[in-house]
Amino acid sequence: MESHGRLTQFSNYYYNEGLRCATVNDISGAIERLKKSLRYNKNNIDARNLLGLCYYEIGECVLALKEWVISINLKGEDNLAAEYIDDIQPDITRTGRFNMSVKKYNQALLYANEGNEDLAIVQLKRVLGLNPKFICAAELLALLYIHNKQLKEAKDVIENARKVDANNVTLMCYLKEVEEELKRKEDTKKKKSKSDIDIGTVSYESGSDTIIRPSYFKDNATITSIVNIVFGLVIGILISFFLIVPGVKKNARQESASKLVEANNAISTKNATIKDLQSKVDELNKKISAMDQTTEDNASNMSFYKSMLAMYVSFNNGNYIEAGEALTSINESQVDPDFKETYETLKVEVNDKYCQILYASASSNYNQGNYEEAITVFEKIVKLNPTYGDGNALYFLAQSYRMTGDNQKAITNYQRLLDECPDSGKASNAKRHIENLTR
Repeated sequence: MESHGRLTQFSNYYYNEGLRCATVNDISGAIERLKKSLRYNKNNIDARNLLGLCYYEIGECVLALKEWVISINLKGEDNLAAEYIDDIQPDITRTGRFNMSVKKYNQALLYANEGNEDLAIVQLKRVLGLNPKFICAAELLALLYIHNKQLKEAKDVIENARKVDANNVTLMCYLKEVEEELKRKEDTKKKKSKSDIDIGTVSYESGSDTIIRPSYFKDNATITSIVNIVFGLVIGILISFFLIVPGVKKNARQESASKLVEANNAISTKNATIKDLQSKVDELNKKISAMDQTTEDNASNMSFYKSMLAMYVSFNNGNYIEAGEALTSINESQVDPDFKETYETLKVEVNDKYCQILYASASSNYNQGNYEEAITVFEKIVKLNPTYGDGNALYFLAQSYRMTGDNQKAITNYQRLLDECPDSGKASNAKRHIENLTR
């Protein structure tokens, strides 16, 4: 008892620390401390609800929803988690902004992996437009800006994201890298300017270009300028007389032929460009279709894992009926191959407990003559495990049908017993009943 009290104290301590971090926008620190709080006491509802709010604050809506679902299963009444889920319900639908932001983030991640960084940047800007607090999207956008040497844009993204999560380690590392690179560029620029002064030149910026000119000019004498002009005129007249006039006709013919070749080349190039663009359009359409399918799969997976989570929580809390019913609603084709073995083990444990309770209920109804109710429950058991109780479930299902006058179904289930459990202690009785009913 004393040990339990100590664990509760530790849990409350880390909950208070997480709350303190959350109030100063240290969301990463708050998440770390709230996880520790739940390790000491998984039933700390306040800590679990606050952890969900922290996940929601950084745009991790799925993780937030997971914590709130667990919270509701632990405490169904007077729980703020139900209000949180109701509040975000419109935003997690197929057309909700959180679902759309996750879809666009996944598409941006795909673009980045394929090397289409410009498309990824455009898509991430749209993500942050839908959900400005989506920290994962901000981290990826900042990283792409850094990779493309767009340091000022990267710094702006990082500083905006740190307004949400001030002590995010990843963002702090990116910011340090950006500031160091900006400082190196500034130092290089200063050294270059100093070098220009040393060699007698002056440089200045004009837009994105650097203009370099001599630091002083020497004015030529007026006479020298006049002589140069006269000399140029004489040379120009001579060149016109001996070279230009004879070559005009030749140049005209060559120019006509050249333009014809250029026109043909331009047509060929345009045709090739049109074909290439059409190929890219087809490829993009395929990617869009694939992204739509991925979104539908994600929605289906979310429903599957929610059912799995509800089943596990109910089973862990001893609510075997709820766990069994949750298990029957799970589509086994969605179980990940890596998780298949664990799922099968859990399925056996849940079904065993569930069938025990169902069998007790069905037997009670049978003994009291409530054969219709007994049939309903025995059918559930046989559907889950046809050989349950060494075939007793099948036998008493057949008996119930016989007692209600449905002899055909009785015969069918007697025969199933003989097929499924030929060595059952009820096998001889089943044969006898079949013979009597088929006379």
